[in-house]
Amino acid sequence: MEESQIHEDSDIVSGIYDGYKDTQREILAIETRKASYKLFTIAVVLLIFNIIAVGIAGIPLSYVLFQVLLFPLIFGVMGLLAFKEPLLAIILGMLVMFGYWIYIAAVFDTRTLLQGWIGKAIIIYLLLAGLQNAREAHRIRRELAG
Repeated sequence: MEESQIHEDSDIVSGIYDGYKDTQREILAIETRKASYKLFTIAVVLLIFNIIAVGIAGIPLSYVLFQVLLFPLIFGVMGLLAFKEPLLAIILGMLVMFGYWIYIAAVFDTRTLLQGWIGKAIIIYLLLAGLQNAREAHRIRRELAG
């Protein structure tokens, strides 16, 4: 009688632990997806604001198509990378974006930091929110591996 009671208790505990691991795997997938979608959203925001900037400048889009599509494409690729390594993708995204803004300010003028501030604010928000998702995914991945 005691052996069957011990066996039932261990089944309950192992069942609870297996349920916890399954829940953690689901949360990992959700957090990874959120981080990736934030990078894809940044790509769309960049594309929209680049097209608006070209329109305001009065330059034909065909002349600067490569420059308009470059950073949205980079962030699209980082969004794909985030499905495997969300923390790395978000950190690379931050480095690329802030590096780009510093480059633009150095080449053109520091006034460019204030131009398009709504787009920059949206991008900063998305990067910080994506960083939270990526950190949570990284924590869960370490917990499941350990």
